[in-house]
Amino acid sequence: MQQHEASMQRQATSLEQQRLVMQQMEAARVASEASQRQHMETLQQLEENWTVTLVYGPKPRPTIPKWSLEDFLKHHPTKFNGKTSPNVVDQWMTNMERIFDVKMCPKESKLVFAIYMFTGEAEH
Repeated sequence: MQQHEASMQRQATSLEQQRLVMQQMEAARVASEASQRQHMETLQQLEENWTVTLVYGPKPRPTIPKWSLEDFLKHHPTKFNGKTSPNVVDQWMTNMERIFDVKMCPKESKLVFAIYMFTGEAEH
């Protein structure tokens, strides 16, 4: 009977030790996840700062000027008639995007200006 009680006591002690180890492992996992989240947020912030620095340098972002149709047309974009090959369409779109990107054309103006350049079948 004493052996059985001793065995039960050892098992209880072992279970308590296992419970403590599991609690420590869970605490370590939670701390690791929190640390990883913080590292990811820091990396994201660094990436955003790096992108701004590469594009605009250390100075604040410039204000984007209001674009008018006249400003857009100064860049001599080509008309699009819709009667062309897919390669020509791709080149036309690339040329339009180049103008938009270089001059930081607002998104809301891009569609309007592109549609303005449609002629012939492309208008319908």
